Amino acid sequence: MKTSAYTRIIRCLLLIFFAAWLPSCASEYNVVNSVSDVMQTLHTAEEYVIGHGDRLNITVWGQEGLDKDVIVQPDGKISLALVNDVPAVGLTVGALRKELEKRYKEFIFEPNVSITVQEIKSLKIYVIGEVNNPGEFDLLTYTDVLQAIAKAGGFTIYAKPNKIEIIRTFGGQKTKTRFNYNQVLRGKNLQQNIPLKPGDVIVVP
Repeated sequence: MKTSAYTRIIRCLLLIFFAAWLPSCASEYNVVNSVSDVMQTLHTAEEYVIGHGDRLNITVWGQEGLDKDVIVQPDGKISLALVNDVPAVGLTVGALRKELEKRYKEFIFEPNVSITVQEIKSLKIYVIGEVNNPGEFDLLTYTDVLQAIAKAGGFTIYAKPNKIEIIRTFGGQKTKTRFNYNQVLRGKNLQQNIPLKPGDVIVVP
């Protein structure tokens, strides 16, 4: 009887311990929730930033002859009747719509332009170096560094997982961030496991 009572006390203490421990773990891994809004914004039509290879449907109300499906060319431009070549890469859908309406005003009274992203080709990340399947990968959902490495098939036997670098281009400037895979795997410095953005390059030496 004493043994049974003692066992119940131990179980109760363990339950109390885990009840206190789980919230701290949740807050430690809360990074997933913190970027959900970012990913939602990324795929919102007006806020989506147009990239190379994206296919857009452009319509001008009351001007069916100007409606067109276009693909953003390697030079970052789209080609349309009347307004010719228009820079599109780096603009949000809303910004491009305003730019087209401004240009069409030279030919049309109060033009009303609508833009729909038909196909996304520019949302890609790259994993290179000592991984089993290096290359480019679509970034259509939340993806962090650990997930990207898994997509690339994991490390080769020659990899140095504690010296990984993430190269990001923003505003024409390149930044380099260190990522220590071994630390993150042990649950340390989890902030290193950042959500990736289009164009990010993970280099595994």
